[in-house]
Amino acid sequence: MAQILVLTDPSETDGEVVYSESVGSVHLEGHAGDQLVERLRWAVRDAQVAEHRAVLRAAAAPEERPAAA
Repeated sequence: MAQILVLTDPSETDGEVVYSESVGSVHLEGHAGDQLVERLRWAVRDAQVAEHRAVLRAAAAPEERPAAA
């Protein structure tokens, strides 16, 4: 069965899996398809929030400086 994955952008975070679902063609039809799209919408929004939080954490973290020799 095919699988849908929504991942955060690895350049922004560690490439976190936000959503994973096995799907078949039957899941793309009618009401089941509508529900799948709704879950995807939520997953994409969650990924965007995770990426935004990672950017904020990186901006707030003190920069590491090499130790003086």
